[in-house]
Amino acid sequence: MGGIFISVTLGKRTKALCLAALLAAGGILFWVPRLVAERQAGAVGANADGVPVPILMYHSILKDPKLQGQYILSPDELERDMIYLKEHGYTTVFVSELADAVLEGAPLPEKPVVLSFDDGYLNNLTYVLPLLEKHDMKAVISVVGSYSQTFSDSDDHSPAYSHLTWDDINQLAASGRVEIGNHTYDMHRQTPRKGAKKLQGESGTHYRQALLDDIGKLQQVLKEKCGFAPTTFAYPYGYISDDAESVLAEMGFTAALTCYEHISVIGSDPQELMNLGRFNRPAGISTEKFMKKVGI
Repeated sequence: MGGIFISVTLGKRTKALCLAALLAAGGILFWVPRLVAERQAGAVGANADGVPVPILMYHSILKDPKLQGQYILSPDELERDMIYLKEHGYTTVFVSELADAVLEGAPLPEKPVVLSFDDGYLNNLTYVLPLLEKHDMKAVISVVGSYSQTFSDSDDHSPAYSHLTWDDINQLAASGRVEIGNHTYDMHRQTPRKGAKKLQGESGTHYRQALLDDIGKLQQVLKEKCGFAPTTFAYPYGYISDDAESVLAEMGFTAALTCYEHISVIGSDPQELMNLGRFNRPAGISTEKFMKKVGI
């Protein structure tokens, strides 16, 4: 799913206000899962004998209640979610561990759960990492390369609107608590295409090259600046094209995070790894109500 990138030429207060206004007004624009709910039912049934794995989708984490909404949660709400999961016997895992379970037969805990964070906000380092350490948990944070490059080149760093720099990403990865995912280099936008979705009338050859050029660029930059290439991909805004799957596999991805709201069942089918469902976590509702919606 998407966060919103605010130009670094704005003042800090203006950025925060713009972020709040855009998020408040953009629910219909960004809430893509409703457009594709028809694919949910078939995704779960394929591995009926596998392990159900709920994946929770977070974005920005901020203390200011005026900024909280569909895609911005408070640190306190996030911590209550973590406490709930622990009290109900869940163990956080990386997405790569789900792939290891399918592809290599590695064991999973009895009740696995994934905490995923999209867009690579700086506040994921500010607030999320300390909570992961406090509660002995893991998470996957999927970053947008162009955002990270912009803020790596800038001296303007604020949890309210900034994104992770390459050094920040290194710090998160070195913690052992965070797995970094690829959220494209510069496809986290609505034009000229919707996220990483194939354009109408676009040839398969052209589409493949577009994905290789953009998603592959972030893979290469992360190798150069951080020493690793992610194996998990998160679709921007949840826009998906069937043709993308083979290209992602070609680039070495073993799993892809969608915005379809279903609990994936991890068994022996690698196909399930490329269509992992997630539940967006908004602010303003109790942990109990949200978890009931998820089914955990």
